[in-house]
Amino acid sequence: MHGMNKEEDCGCGQHGHHRGHMGPMGHMRGGCDHGVSNRFVRPYVMLLLAEQPAHGYELMGRLSEFGIHPGSTDPSVLYRMLRMMESEGLASSKLDPTGSGPARKVYYLTEEGIEVLGIWAAKLKETASMFGKFAQRYAKLEKEQPAE
Repeated sequence: MHGMNKEEDCGCGQHGHHRGHMGPMGHMRGGCDHGVSNRFVRPYVMLLLAEQPAHGYELMGRLSEFGIHPGSTDPSVLYRMLRMMESEGLASSKLDPTGSGPARKVYYLTEEGIEVLGIWAAKLKETASMFGKFAQRYAKLEKEQPAE
């Protein structure tokens, strides 16, 4: 899984050309820290699309189901991600003329996208196990530390 480089725009869209150094968990040290890093939004979006096709605005709202709240990810980042997923063959879109207003693009995962989602799921399961082991060790360390 690719993350952000040591010095890269945080992608939140709230700081202009803000740059900073990465801290733990991909958050910007001395700069932006919006909870879930944008690099981790992609598998959530892919999971939502695997559950049901959706347009970008709907995806932004449904990300809150995972604790990724509106404002923590810039909508333009989501739309760039969706276009990139299309160019990579992981997602496709079609215009949905139903509803009021102009037709919206509805995105859905392709077969290749579903395969990549499976890879993400396996990797995240492995990562969750690793973080669980860290949390257990740290809890043990906290118990062993003398109270000051």
